Amino acid sequence: MVAMKLIILCPLIVNNSFTLELMMKNTRSASRNIFLFLIFCYLLQVELQAQIVVDEAPRGLYYNRTARVKKFKDMKDFRDVFHYDKFLLGRNRISGNISYNVQRVLIDDGAGVRDEYRSALGFFTRIRFFEEFSFNSTFYVDFNKRAAARWIADYNYSIGRYNWRPYKWNYGYENYVNHKYSDNFDQFLQKASEGYLFLSYNAHFSERMVKPIRLDSTTSVKFTPFVRWGFRYRDEKEVVHYEGKPVAGLSSRVTLFWNIYVEGAVYYYFDPMFRQLPWDPDYTYGFGYFDWRSFRFSLTYGNWAVNRFPWKKQVYEKYGFLDGNFKVVLNWIW
Repeated sequence: MVAMKLIILCPLIVNNSFTLELMMKNTRSASRNIFLFLIFCYLLQVELQAQIVVDEAPRGLYYNRTARVKKFKDMKDFRDVFHYDKFLLGRNRISGNISYNVQRVLIDDGAGVRDEYRSALGFFTRIRFFEEFSFNSTFYVDFNKRAAARWIADYNYSIGRYNWRPYKWNYGYENYVNHKYSDNFDQFLQKASEGYLFLSYNAHFSERMVKPIRLDSTTSVKFTPFVRWGFRYRDEKEVVHYEGKPVAGLSSRVTLFWNIYVEGAVYYYFDPMFRQLPWDPDYTYGFGYFDWRSFRFSLTYGNWAVNRFPWKKQVYEKYGFLDGNFKVVLNWIW
């Protein structure tokens, strides 16, 4: 009887063993599939996150500090001054400078050309609203109202992408025509249409190219080709031209050492007989010491108008070095 029971139970035992083994195989297979699926989802997530790159400054670490910065020379922005983590303090969203500007201005009143000297305070503000996109404006307070010329404005403004990093595109709208505080709303709209669209590219020298001439950590060489398109323009007789104004050029800036730099640019006008105005330059130049950090002073010089190549007709014969803008700048970051 015992032998018969064993004979009867053996198939059941074998069958159950097979069923158990099959269940274990299915469980292992399901676990493996779940594991592979989770790995796939993780890799997919990482890949998707890597598709969009935004040049935003890192946040968190600096703003979690609780220690107060006591020495003014160590302060980076107004967060360090007021020791608050509110009102966008320390977020590098708002920055600018205050400047004192001096330059000679040639005045032709019909009886002859005389000199006036401009003395003005400038208030520049940059509001960065996304990535490197910003709205920029400069307002001037002139102490000598007689020192006025077509290339000197009471204020100017621009909006666009301004990225200082190498191998980056910049583009937007700029308006530097002779805006006056006395302009009415219609005049403001008319001058708004006399601004231009621009596109430029930051073509810095690579580290390998700069290394043989490097004097300190600030040494750099930067070239920026650019193109501009003006919607319309107003000539010296106040006649408005609607055919557009294309301009191309190349600017460069070489920082030697200690943030001391020299810069220049050349311009090409596609139709010089009709579109290069008397104050439109063939070239510009400048130099100075510039420290971009907050609460630091800078000394700069720039000559950005009128300059003509020697072989071309000189519209303003007495225009020269003194007609450039000498500037003392104090930078700030909110």
